[in-house]
Amino acid sequence: MAGEALIAILILLPVATALAGLAVKNEQLRRPLIILPCAVLIAASLLLTFQVAAHGPLTLTPAASWDTIILVLELVLLAYFVYVGVVRKHVLVLGLGALQLVLFTLLKFVWLPSGFKVQPALYIDLLAVVMCLVISVVGALIVIYGLNYMQNHERHLKLSATRQHIFFFFLVGFLGAMNGVVFANSLLWLFFFWELTTLCCYHLIRHDLTEEAEQSALRALWMNLFGGVALLTGMALTYQASGTLSLLDITGLGAVGSVLLLPLALFCLAGFTKAAQVPFQRWLLGAMVAPTPVSALLHSSTMVKAGVYLVLRLAPAYEGTYLTAVLAVFGAFVFMVTSLLAISQRISKRVLAYSTISSLGLVICLAGINTGLAIAAAVALIIFHAVTKGLLFLVVGIVEQDIHSRDIEDMEGLTTRLPLVSGLAILGMIVILFVPFGVLFTKWAGLQAAATPFSDLYPLVVVFLAVGSAAGVVFWVRWIGRLISVVSPAEGTSAESRPEPRLSGSYLVVFSLLAGAVVLSALAAPLVSGLINPTVVAMGYSPALDTTGWHLATPYGFFSPWALFVVIALALVLPALLVKIRPEEVRPVYLCGENQPAAGPTFRSIADQPVPAQTGGIYWTEAFGEKSLNAWVNGAGIVLLAALIAGVIV
Repeated sequence: MAGEALIAILILLPVATALAGLAVKNEQLRRPLIILPCAVLIAASLLLTFQVAAHGPLTLTPAASWDTIILVLELVLLAYFVYVGVVRKHVLVLGLGALQLVLFTLLKFVWLPSGFKVQPALYIDLLAVVMCLVISVVGALIVIYGLNYMQNHERHLKLSATRQHIFFFFLVGFLGAMNGVVFANSLLWLFFFWELTTLCCYHLIRHDLTEEAEQSALRALWMNLFGGVALLTGMALTYQASGTLSLLDITGLGAVGSVLLLPLALFCLAGFTKAAQVPFQRWLLGAMVAPTPVSALLHSSTMVKAGVYLVLRLAPAYEGTYLTAVLAVFGAFVFMVTSLLAISQRISKRVLAYSTISSLGLVICLAGINTGLAIAAAVALIIFHAVTKGLLFLVVGIVEQDIHSRDIEDMEGLTTRLPLVSGLAILGMIVILFVPFGVLFTKWAGLQAAATPFSDLYPLVVVFLAVGSAAGVVFWVRWIGRLISVVSPAEGTSAESRPEPRLSGSYLVVFSLLAGAVVLSALAAPLVSGLINPTVVAMGYSPALDTTGWHLATPYGFFSPWALFVVIALALVLPALLVKIRPEEVRPVYLCGENQPAAGPTFRSIADQPVPAQTGGIYWTEAFGEKSLNAWVNGAGIVLLAALIAGVIV
């Protein structure tokens, strides 16, 4: 299939599907209407990957009428943001929306010459292809998962009329907008798709129309509008300094002169808001009020990934400049502090939110380090994070609909009640945390890149990354512990166990993501040699990962995924085959006194009185809680952002 057709499918098919779905309120008709286009999206993204890998980048400049269409839609979109600010009486939304509208109007009709056009409007290289795979494969699977989830969600809310057609309009349209972001070479086109993702995000967060959902959506809107103002300002300064609004022109000649450092810093600031980096993390945490498919899509394959994509796309332009050191320190700082904040969280989706912000901080740090090894680790982390984080969010959605809680403490002993669901959750956490899986490989490569003296500040970056990695072990292992812990055998008896939820498309999606995470990890060396190293080379860097013998070697060490898989498989399989535990060998947990299993988890203690056993995780809220850390964390984030902007001005 021609490259132009594939590009059109990946951008326009989600939009067409979303529009068609608005008219369909029948669930039986909606399923094929959504599933079939999602399958086409997955196939188109794979075909595009093969085509770009085989024949090089694709360029496309649509007819001039498309520039007019984009212009009209952009003005309508910005006017709508102003309308939301007026109707909701939200000063920040109104002010930032109006400022965007004024800046865009000045840029388009005053500062740019008549008939100004960026060619090519769309440019699809291997970095864009990697992002397209993440968006179109992981994103499409999440949309399919949402079909069953939203049916149960509306049943739980006892709605008199379905709103699923509105929900899937924005959810599916999101995919097309994101593909537009990563395909755009023209900053004018990129800005349109960028703000389109903001629109979809706003409506998806507020979908349930509760007061909490409305407030969270408005917070997400004004913070992302702030990023849009930074992006527009950077565009205006870029044109004034260089006469171009082409990403190819900005990045194609290596490191830019000092005249473009301020626009690049503003572009990075826009990326930080979209990626919910400190101090903008509150919008993503507030977005957890939305239905789980929204959370999964925002975190794994869309919205937040747009932010780190822009920072990574511009990396060749600021290589060796002041920005590299500041970005590396800022990203490492975010990685560390949000990992520490995650320790204090007991709501599952907030743990996942903080861990996402942390991982995105690591990508930004690696973009700042700006070596071949760092860029390779960043691209690999984008891939593995999308698959694993999507998996974990979807599992949490299944658990939430079964136990009607997001609290980790309510998941205690879930392995005895819902062994399949909890097993999937544990496997997902193992994949994101332990050897030999891909996320750990990317952190290994990232730490090696940080330990190279790329700047005088590299020891500080290494310390931040080490502390953040250790904190990650704490909150993931504690969550696993709550899932497998059982106070007494009585809690795990068949009488108290509930049947597993009916296997459905939701489970097929989760199994697909889990299988993808395992297979990609086992085949990490071919993935690096076939996709990641060529991406790094296409961006202008030297490949720093040697894949000879299916090992992943750097100048400082090597990582052997296939060998580690064999060793771990033997370590798990052999004990299972050779060691048998008989039921009579199982003993109740010692509860500091004589157990009373008939009365539940209680024991006899002082004065021979029964004492109920209480268990729970330790969250260290005094040390790592939001009340303790947020003030200075946000303050430090603002200082680093001020240093980012002020440094390039000076």
